[in-house]
Amino acid sequence: MLKTLDLFSGIGGFSLGLEATNFFETVAFVENDDYCQAVLRYHWPDVPVLGDIRNVKAEDLPARPDVITGGFPCQPFSHAGKQRGQD
Repeated sequence: MLKTLDLFSGIGGFSLGLEATNFFETVAFVENDDYCQAVLRYHWPDVPVLGDIRNVKAEDLPARPDVITGGFPCQPFSHAGKQRGQD
């Protein structure tokens, strides 16, 4: 099982997809948004959710990841934001 660190996690789309393959296990999320953190904690109650990436240190991780994913901010393009991503 490959260990994944999910950066800029949003509500966990990368981890959801990777874990569905049964080859990946998420060891931690890094997400600064309070709402997204609540969603992550609900669906992954045993996985640490770390806040601001600028404050995350290697020793904060429960295990060394094999894979690191990072989500592109969707707020500029989605209905959750102002949809001015191309501006």
